[in-house]
Amino acid sequence: MSSRRWLRLFQWCACCFALPASAALPGMVSVCSSDAEWPPYTYYQRSGGVITTKLVGYSVDYLQRVLVRQGLHFHVEMVPWVRCMERVGSGEYDMLLNAGINPEREKKYLVTHPYYTLTMVYFYAQARPKPRVDSWRDLTRMRLCGVHGHNYDSFNLQPEQIDTGANDIGQALNKLKAGRCDVVPERLEVVLGYRAIGQIDLARMNIGYAPIPGLKSVPFSMMVSRRVPYARQLLQVLNDGIDNLNAHEGGCDLAARYQIPVAHACR
Repeated sequence: MSSRRWLRLFQWCACCFALPASAALPGMVSVCSSDAEWPPYTYYQRSGGVITTKLVGYSVDYLQRVLVRQGLHFHVEMVPWVRCMERVGSGEYDMLLNAGINPEREKKYLVTHPYYTLTMVYFYAQARPKPRVDSWRDLTRMRLCGVHGHNYDSFNLQPEQIDTGANDIGQALNKLKAGRCDVVPERLEVVLGYRAIGQIDLARMNIGYAPIPGLKSVPFSMMVSRRVPYARQLLQVLNDGIDNLNAHEGGCDLAARYQIPVAHACR
């Protein structure tokens, strides 16, 4: 068992005996996010085209504003997305960033209020005839590529309908270009974020995109482990901070900083 897991087990046991109803929040909140990055929300800063070790993004800055109001600090570790979800579920991390909501996740984690929304689109290879998509139902009759561990409930798609063999969005788009699928359903802002940091070149790949008629923008939230003794307190801090920022359009300057086309609560 890792040292982090021993520490979590010790904290859990100590708080169970000492504070059965509640527990004090730690000064340092442990957070994980996908090591594949999720720009412009969570990614490594580039300097002259070189990747640095500094983690930046809308979600990182937003969480900083939420926690600083309570005198709390946080540390984000970038790990494979499936591992991140598993370790938040087990209590090894306190919380995760950037997650769409589905029934399974609502059972496994405590879900915060939404703090941004994403636009649902489909990507297609411009070298082939553009697929006709009049509604999300048309996607169910096509060959679809997606990313392992990503949630496609917001597209009204079931896991078995999508080839999720890709480890990141870039790999999924390469499979599209190679003709291994007809479309890639994805979130527009994130793909544009990858393009902005030089990870994806849609023009070079000759890939276009279009909105999916009938699908609304989808809210994304932070998710808290149910296994840490201060889970409810942390959820309350996050929700209070999100509500305060949203009420005062507190994330709009961050949206402008990270060139997000549409931000939650911005006019």
